[in-house]
Amino acid sequence: MSTSLSVALRVPAAVAAAVLLSACSDRAANAPITTTTPAGQSTAPAPAAAERADHALVRFVHAVPGGGAMDLFADDNRAFDAVAYKATTPYHEVDGQYYTFRLRANGRTEGDPIASNTEGLDDGDFYTVFAVPGDRNTALLRVVEDDVSKPDDGKARVRIVHAARPLGEVDVFRTGSTDKVFGGVDFQSVTDYDEIDPWSGGLDIRADGADTPLATVNVQFDAGKVYTIVVVGAQKAAGGLEAFVIEDQMGAARPIATASAR
Repeated sequence: MSTSLSVALRVPAAVAAAVLLSACSDRAANAPITTTTPAGQSTAPAPAAAERADHALVRFVHAVPGGGAMDLFADDNRAFDAVAYKATTPYHEVDGQYYTFRLRANGRTEGDPIASNTEGLDDGDFYTVFAVPGDRNTALLRVVEDDVSKPDDGKARVRIVHAARPLGEVDVFRTGSTDKVFGGVDFQSVTDYDEIDPWSGGLDIRADGADTPLATVNVQFDAGKVYTIVVVGAQKAAGGLEAFVIEDQMGAARPIATASAR
């Protein structure tokens, strides 16, 4: 009797747990995405809402120093207008399909673009187009998918964008620590996300193998949030090397810290 009763009680409990997990997943998919940058906050539709509308979400980050304001075209349509250096646009809804993204100086509509890239966007997914320095005085467009879903319980999700010319690989350390948070990050690359424990303090950006930081960004990594750290500038140029943080979260978010160069 006791065994039968125990089994009978466990089965409904398992069903209830599955229903609860499904409900939590549905709530997350239907939560809007709040993005916080040094310039302020913006809100994008929930992934489920975008998918129902047959839309993908795309934003643009201008990380090319000295290039002035830029326009980004999706095929022949201007998707983002007069975006300043180090700016991150809000997400913009577009049809989920293949696009040729073209980067032009603000106000230019004809002629060869500064850079271009063709990528397919899926309904309900989020993407960032990063304009990063190319070879010599050119630019390069990197189109990457953003994982705006909630990280594992008690974790934050972080990635690094290396857009600092003319540096080769860079390493990222917690200030005062010898343990790398990210190592061997190539120029023009966007790393995979890494889920880490919540933490606040300084992150030192160092040339690969160096002991002295070229820049330090002050961060606060909160559980449940997603962070993109963009390293920009040039070691010997005016302003030097610096970094800024993009924070994404399902639901409301708080302002974040700014970066300081050394």
